[in-house]
Amino acid sequence: MPDRRPTRTPEQTLAALQRDRRRVARERMVRSVAGDRWRRMTRLIPVLFRREGELCVHALRAPREEVVAALCDDGVFALDTALRLTRGRGFMTGGDLHVYVRERGAIERLARRGLIEPRSCADTSLVRPWPGPPRLFVCVVEEWPEHRVLPSGERVVTDARLRAELVGAVGLRPDLFALAE
Repeated sequence: MPDRRPTRTPEQTLAALQRDRRRVARERMVRSVAGDRWRRMTRLIPVLFRREGELCVHALRAPREEVVAALCDDGVFALDTALRLTRGRGFMTGGDLHVYVRERGAIERLARRGLIEPRSCADTSLVRPWPGPPRLFVCVVEEWPEHRVLPSGERVVTDARLRAELVGAVGLRPDLFALAE
């Protein structure tokens, strides 16, 4: 069977080679600038939030702070929400909340109070580059992950767990990893 790939000209081949060399040089620079942070980051075993249990996504109807307060007794906050609660700033721009709960009843209570949409949201992209309404990502698990309680009363994942979740969500990003350290 003949090969039906289009033949590349020598100029196209050279352009592709130069593009690939620039990409490799940029990756090397990122690793060298990140230094020890890069090594710490690559030693982590990533945690994929959305695969830790049953994922439910609902659009928020109320401000983030009200939903966080309502979930204070029912959940452990993760990812961007945990980072915002502990450090005052996050790494995602969508305004989404991320929480682990042990029972679906917590979601139903939020819906009855009018804090979230009762129906699940069709958009389940954890990190989305497009604007959209803020959402609540709930991962229903049998047992909460390792966590700590903040002086304000919220439960958040431990720093080690937060770093592993960060790598699982956005990949090897030293700039964002620095926020979690």
